Amino acid sequence: MKKLTLLLIGPTIMIFIGLIICKSIIVTFSLFYSWLLFVPLFSSIRNKQDKFNLKKQFSRQTIVVGIISGLISLLAIYGAVTVLKDTVFDLAALRQLLVDWNFTGNNVIWLVLVLIFINPFLEELYWRNFMYKYLETKTSITKTVVITSFFYSLYHLVSLISIFTFPFNFIAVIPVFLAGLFWGYFRYKLNSISAPIISHILADLGIMLVYLTYIL
Repeated sequence: MKKLTLLLIGPTIMIFIGLIICKSIIVTFSLFYSWLLFVPLFSSIRNKQDKFNLKKQFSRQTIVVGIISGLISLLAIYGAVTVLKDTVFDLAALRQLLVDWNFTGNNVIWLVLVLIFINPFLEELYWRNFMYKYLETKTSITKTVVITSFFYSLYHLVSLISIFTFPFNFIAVIPVFLAGLFWGYFRYKLNSISAPIISHILADLGIMLVYLTYIL
């Protein structure tokens, strides 16, 4: 039970240390992605599990599902911010927050590339592959999807608390939780993580378009 709790809460602890304590996006990314990468890797080596083959995960169906759901997510994210940016966002405060987190200058392009091309892969491999497989042997598929979605959204709440005021920070995490549920369902229904990865890439692209359009 202690191991499971640590695996579920570990990514949130990394985000908390990086953003709240160190106040640095670079430190946050280093801690967070190291956890997502090396914990499953070491577990696989220790348990002598078969190597994960991403190429076998792709099919026409999973690609189509991923693209369609991802485009819907992208449009929903960009559209919601476009409509609500003058009432929910304090853009000046958000820009200053990003400066405080070192999300500025030459760091921006590298951090944007990480968020689009690395983040979706590592998050989906951790939650919809590593933790999904770990939990499905201990509980039902429904609980597995809900649990992974909850802890996936938990560390997003840590960053949203700084970005939005109450109650908008808690409201803003609801779509993250719902996305986790959908991606978990795709993982179960299609027996593949390629659809969640593709959908996640496009959703993160929507977030980056918001950043480039309204914040930068």
